[in-house]
Amino acid sequence: MSQLTKKMRVDLHAHTNASDGEHSPEELVQIARARDVTVLGIADHDTIAGIGRAVDYAKAFDDIEIIPAVEFSTDWEKREIHVLAYLVDDRDPATIALADKFREGRLGRAQKILAKLAALGVPVEFDAVAAIAGDAAIGRPHVARALLAAGHVSSIQEAFDKYLASAKPAYVEYESASPHQAVAMIRAVGAVPVLAHPREVTRILPELVQKGLVGIECYYAQYNDREQHELVDLAKQYGLLATGGSDFHGLNRMGHMSALGQVNVPIEVVEKLKRAKEKMV
Repeated sequence: MSQLTKKMRVDLHAHTNASDGEHSPEELVQIARARDVTVLGIADHDTIAGIGRAVDYAKAFDDIEIIPAVEFSTDWEKREIHVLAYLVDDRDPATIALADKFREGRLGRAQKILAKLAALGVPVEFDAVAAIAGDAAIGRPHVARALLAAGHVSSIQEAFDKYLASAKPAYVEYESASPHQAVAMIRAVGAVPVLAHPREVTRILPELVQKGLVGIECYYAQYNDREQHELVDLAKQYGLLATGGSDFHGLNRMGHMSALGQVNVPIEVVEKLKRAKEKMV
């Protein structure tokens, strides 16, 4: 077992500005090191663009290991479901094609969201959203920031509460894949599929397990101890790995998104993910 496994601070779910995170991959690695995170999962939404930079930067240090991941966005029964793909190979053509597929789905979705917003009388230009996103995969947080900049809402939270959250008037489902398809596609590229923050969608588990789901995110910044214990029990019931992380998006973001390294994820999870990866290839 490596030197890293002697330490206990693991965070397998963090975002860079390659998607909707606040910090560059290099900055995220430094923040993680400052918080004594020794195993860090880079899991941007529908893109692998930040992985290589984080891995290359972390090579200069002997106190942190990067777990390459992607958080794929899907829809199920008009609800957005996220499926994490752990230990992806960001140089593999099949993985690159898969990420491109989901990224294209994000672009089409954003355009449809903007059309709905215009019909609701709160127009936002695509160029404004694209400028906010920069090189990142466009997502609803970028639309929310554009709504705020245009004066249509007074906060990012209001943008979601009024327009962008599930069942709100400007919400648009993903057309790229269902969570069932995502699990199969993740396995096909040799990565480990894990259902992200599953508390409200646990009834989908039997179907996803049949498709080859390997784990569920049990240790999560928004879950209390009771909820985490219940999810760990559920993972045991289905023979799944119990993973976890903070879902960190930035130091200046609200609530749980500033909790990098503050979720008690067992170090053993890392080795279990690696063993699961070996079975994928």
